Amino acid sequence: MQTDTLVTEFLRESNAIERVYDDDALTDAKNAWEYLQQQDELTHEVIKTTHERLLENRQPDIAGEYRNVHVRVGQDIPPKPAAVKPLVTDLLTEEVTTAVEAIEWHVTFEKIHPFADGNGRAGRLIYLWHCLEQLGVPPVMWREDDVHGYYALFQTAASPGDNHPP
Repeated sequence: MQTDTLVTEFLRESNAIERVYDDDALTDAKNAWEYLQQQDELTHEVIKTTHERLLENRQPDIAGEYRNVHVRVGQDIPPKPAAVKPLVTDLLTEEVTTAVEAIEWHVTFEKIHPFADGNGRAGRLIYLWHCLEQLGVPPVMWREDDVHGYYALFQTAASPGDNHPP
């Protein structure tokens, strides 16, 4: 499969997992991908800019900013807002050298849940970046019709910050 086609399909499915189906959201995801794929390394600013490009037209009030509110994801309670930046800082020190490590990095990112919304779409973009730009391997194509399988990934590991006091 040609890379452009693969990326478009990946982004379309990533949006669909979140029940986002409109063409404008796909355009925003492509814009975020075009920015991200030009980056040589992940930093706080790269992550925040990727998120901003994803959400600037849908939720401009939270686009590109780490959350300052408590959130709940199903039955999970991600770390407190004050822990987000230090946990992301720790995550940024982790080197991703295999496809399995790319998935593990993604799961950790999602469990930190650094943004008030848009974490899944931003996290899957970063996963795609790890696979295509850093490792040169095709990504797992998580699909809307197996959303339960995708979400099962997050039941397999402890949440970041579990060993840290509130």
